[in-house]
Amino acid sequence: MQRIVFAVACLGFLAIGSPSIAIAAETEPQLTSAQRDFFEKKIRPVLVQRCYECHSAKADMAEGKLLLDSRAAMHQGGETGPAIVPGEPNNSLLLAALRYEDLEMPPDGKLADAVIADFERWIKMGAPDPRAATQAMDDAPKYVAAKPEDVWSLAPVADARPPEVKDVNWPRSDIDRFVLARLEAEKLTPVADADPAMLLRRVYFDLVGLPPSPQELDAFLADPSSKAFEQTVDRLLTSPHFGERWGRHWLDVARFAESNGKSRDVLMPHAWRYRDYVIDALNNDLPFDRFITEQIAGDLLPSDSPAERDRLITATGFLAIGSKTLTGATTQVDLIDEQIDATSKAVLGLTVSCARCHDHKFDPVPTRDYYALAGIFLSTDTRYGGGLKAGKDMASKASQLMVLGPKAEQQVKQVSEHQKQLAQLDKRQKELADKQKSLRPKLPKDWQQRLKQLTTDETVAGEADDRDAKQEESKPSEEDQDKGEVQDKPLDKQEKLLVEYATVMSEVKEVKQQLDELKQVDLPELDFAVGVRDAGKVQDSRIHVRGDQRNLGEAAPRGFLSCIELDDAPAIPAKQSGRLQLAEWLTHRDNPLTPRVAVNRIWLHLMGRGLVGTVDNFGANGEPPTHPLLLDYLARRLLDSGWSTKQVIREVVLSRTYQLSSEYDEDNYAADPDNTLRWRMSRRRLEAEALRDAMLAASGQLNRQPPAVAIMARVGDGEVGRTINTKPINEPFPHRSVYLPIIRGMVPEVLKTFDFPEPSNVQGQRDTTNVPSQSLFLMNSPLVLEQAEVLARRVTAAAESDPQRAATAYKLCFSREPTAAELQRLVEFVQRHKVASEKDGKQPDGKQPDDKQPGGKRQTSREQDAWTTACHALLASGEFRFLD
Repeated sequence: MQRIVFAVACLGFLAIGSPSIAIAAETEPQLTSAQRDFFEKKIRPVLVQRCYECHSAKADMAEGKLLLDSRAAMHQGGETGPAIVPGEPNNSLLLAALRYEDLEMPPDGKLADAVIADFERWIKMGAPDPRAATQAMDDAPKYVAAKPEDVWSLAPVADARPPEVKDVNWPRSDIDRFVLARLEAEKLTPVADADPAMLLRRVYFDLVGLPPSPQELDAFLADPSSKAFEQTVDRLLTSPHFGERWGRHWLDVARFAESNGKSRDVLMPHAWRYRDYVIDALNNDLPFDRFITEQIAGDLLPSDSPAERDRLITATGFLAIGSKTLTGATTQVDLIDEQIDATSKAVLGLTVSCARCHDHKFDPVPTRDYYALAGIFLSTDTRYGGGLKAGKDMASKASQLMVLGPKAEQQVKQVSEHQKQLAQLDKRQKELADKQKSLRPKLPKDWQQRLKQLTTDETVAGEADDRDAKQEESKPSEEDQDKGEVQDKPLDKQEKLLVEYATVMSEVKEVKQQLDELKQVDLPELDFAVGVRDAGKVQDSRIHVRGDQRNLGEAAPRGFLSCIELDDAPAIPAKQSGRLQLAEWLTHRDNPLTPRVAVNRIWLHLMGRGLVGTVDNFGANGEPPTHPLLLDYLARRLLDSGWSTKQVIREVVLSRTYQLSSEYDEDNYAADPDNTLRWRMSRRRLEAEALRDAMLAASGQLNRQPPAVAIMARVGDGEVGRTINTKPINEPFPHRSVYLPIIRGMVPEVLKTFDFPEPSNVQGQRDTTNVPSQSLFLMNSPLVLEQAEVLARRVTAAAESDPQRAATAYKLCFSREPTAAELQRLVEFVQRHKVASEKDGKQPDGKQPDDKQPGGKRQTSREQDAWTTACHALLASGEFRFLD
């Protein structure tokens, strides 16, 4: 801790980003789309249906003077105090009442556990509430949904032509012409190009999520040719790390996690296969339309090999990995709602699930369309593994999971039969053991000697059991007795007991031998994956009036959204679920939403902001595009390239717009402070995974190979907080962060601290916060401290002199050479720290004792300690975690 305080207090050569603490005012809340969606889907409907009758401004007399129909009223509370305390579920009276801990609300019946868990989660996230601060909103707000022709995103994709520009020398591509035309119209001028080192670091992180090595930096700077950057881009696009970087972007959208979440967070130990499928698909530049089709209906596509069949089954994990409730009557309808929500947001950028209870308030999506889609998923069998009552035998598992392998069904049958035999023998062994245990106390003390006289090793159980019967049938004649032949005498009670005991012992021995032999059988290793398949019964869904599954209306024939009309839309066969046709409709060339949403996300990840700011909402409430013609140009390029994601990325990265510096321009900033017109490159903070991976890369501890065995495969089945095996999760993990386990109730700290998205929500764009916990993590986390120490050893081993070491540290951390002033400040800091550490009793330079100080802390030399502190400051600096 002393080293950390010293670094923060004395280090003048870098600015360590300090968090700003905002003081909340009673103004309209600035909510993310995910927060708004959570309230509208999970909280408001419950308040309206179960609470407003007694706790709203329209109630005859508000119970306990408590109103719940506005944000301010909930915070103010009633006679017993505030109903909620944002961020503090256990101090919120509303939640206590819902739990029936003291008061019991609602009084006509306790809410389902999953609903109560939603309220707990809502309060924990700060109780985001889009309702007006004081104005109550009743159950029937007045609204008029937009018509399809009034929603810009539903119009056909235009065949956009690059515009003419005044400065014909500036553009390097058609993308630049679209951007420059807007800038010239606003009388703005783009800033200068980024310097080569800055540009190289940018494109490395953007394409593979890692910094360039010092050697790669030197090679790039040594080649001033115009082809050097283009060659670098092509090399990065073919790197296996490309899929790890861009696959993670899609996993955000796909709400990937490895447990079901909700109140009982049960693991999905085979979900990692879907993650690896996504990474491989991005590396192979699987056409985006095929990528979507496989995830919606891969199991229904033809395959030419068992391996291809398994890959396609794994792809359908998209529909199976969402958050789900495992108990309660609403399990299936909630699962279907989650699948509709994920599919519509991920592919179309529309909030279709808002039409579950009523026609969409803003978008042209009637409730009938929602239930037309619901019928498709109602006719789908979702197999995600795990469960509160999941059986341990293979037959039970096979009923929950997709089984992979060339002879999967036959192998499952073989394994199931084997386990059945084992179970039967094991049961028999226990029965015999119980019988043997009950007989033992009844035996005489000399039972072993007497038993030896009665039986031999060759005696079989059947002979002993029938002995009395045989004696009755063959009594000896007097002549035989006179001859002196020895005849069996009738067994007395104890002798019968001894024989029975001997028989049991013989059977125990026989069963044990059979068990031993059965356990030696070489069985096939079964692989499982989460996914879906068509259900045995295909059916349309009846409309749930006001979302109530007990109040059923007429059936809605399985189909698609009526707001997107296609001349040759696929028809759903009567005996099929319709998922394959849904996939064809989603990826139809004339569907305007799918390509627009896809290229907008590409632009977001490369530029820091989408051409459409609301990347997951292209509906009437979403933002219009800043460059509508450019958006359609990119959408058309995606289509014409055969839906190649890499081709679109390459075109954007090679544009001059992408290669601009992030420098400040006062006039431009005054006219366009948010840089929506792209007059410069926006400065961006690295995502949590890139930040962690960059630390491991700088220290030299990053293992760039995927782990041989997924962590969750080692954890196995279990429930978070109960039976989960946490040992594999807590072991050191030097691999890329994309392979860290994502358990909804146990997201790794480094990811959670730096704005990892809520894995239960579709989230195309991550939030970027600046909070004290991030600074504290960088100062105190064992991960950061360890990387600083290892980086210091790497730096000191790389060169003899402090100036050379300082230059190495800068190249490893910032992918650039330090300026003369930076070099001097860093060297002076290290020298001052050595002097200060001498007073603390540190070892002289050059000595690295292996012994440890009290408490287990390893002793370090003055030099090592000084460089560790310096490296720690570099890793915690703003420049390290931001991308210019």
